[in-house]
Amino acid sequence: MQYRIQRIEKAIVLMIEGKLLSEHETTPMRDQIINELKNGIIKFIIDLKDVEFVNSAFLNFLVSAKKLVTAQKGMIVLCNVPEQLKKLLSITKLESFFYTANRTSDAIAILK
Repeated sequence: MQYRIQRIEKAIVLMIEGKLLSEHETTPMRDQIINELKNGIIKFIIDLKDVEFVNSAFLNFLVSAKKLVTAQKGMIVLCNVPEQLKKLLSITKLESFFYTANRTSDAIAILK
């Protein structure tokens, strides 16, 4: 698993790639979000277009990240959500917990 950062308008886009199998792999992304929050950034897009596989550790990361961001009156939008994650969100009844968008441009519109 790896990720890249892009700044679009006043939002941070985390573009995640690969397989997310352990909580250890999500730590750098969580730390990135915490650092951005400290710098006053409260809008985040998590782009999942290149994610191959996720499990409960990644779900745990998403829930934790959302709690961190909303505690600062911020917002997270998931975009390009793969089918496997859509199913996992549905099974765990978390689909309504997250804002989702089909494309990055749609996610930016939600954040405005």
